[in-house]
Amino acid sequence: MNWQIIGDSVRGASHKRNGKPNQDAWAYRQSETCTVLAVADGHGSSKYIHSDIGAQLAVDVSLALFDHCAVQHCEAGSTKRHIKQSIDYLPSQLVQAWRSAVDTADDGQTENPNERYSLYGTTLLAVLLSADYALYLQIGDGDFLVFTEDGQIQKPLPKNVNLIANETYSLCQDKAIYHLDTALQFFDHHPAPVLIFLATDGYANSFSNETDLQQAVQDFQQQIATHGVDKIQTCLADWLDETSEQGSGDDVTVAMLLPL
Repeated sequence: MNWQIIGDSVRGASHKRNGKPNQDAWAYRQSETCTVLAVADGHGSSKYIHSDIGAQLAVDVSLALFDHCAVQHCEAGSTKRHIKQSIDYLPSQLVQAWRSAVDTADDGQTENPNERYSLYGTTLLAVLLSADYALYLQIGDGDFLVFTEDGQIQKPLPKNVNLIANETYSLCQDKAIYHLDTALQFFDHHPAPVLIFLATDGYANSFSNETDLQQAVQDFQQQIATHGVDKIQTCLADWLDETSEQGSGDDVTVAMLLPL
């Protein structure tokens, strides 16, 4: 299955007022074996002064790691059991790759490793789509919504109920690998997605409840069906700016995958 991608990231209204950069990042990669999409949200407070860089590093290393996994599965003709087993190693591989990238970016400026990683703290959402399965990965806040061909709206990864208010898990934490969730869905056992939606928490926090959020995503789907991908991509940044201004004031990043 081939996929088309719509996405954009805007600096939050409050960040514009305070002279802060956009601390979100997003990126995607498409190859013969898979499509990979990632969204990250660097932490906003002064404690995390390089979180915009940390977010970009998170999406970069997740794309590379997911792409490598898909190639290995394809070349090896992997069984479902082998794919499931290989995914068990993803959390540790991702955290290690991100920390290595941070070490390179920091270039010895921060001696203490824990302090160094904290400066670059970020959340991450990523999805890999192959011909046979979808792999979802998340640490921290942000939203995954999957719309299926039979009309269901699914959340492939459960919302963490142990966090309150603005608390979130992060790639910079000592025990990050234990807070990094994955979900694997083989298409022969799950309805095929017709829309996969990823967003940083600045988007969901602009709505009063989950129902309004889901309705907004359904509106995206209807607008795409009516006006086409190119038109919606052209308008998306303006819509996200308006969402931030009227809602959370935070940076807002939205990315969507739709089958061709």
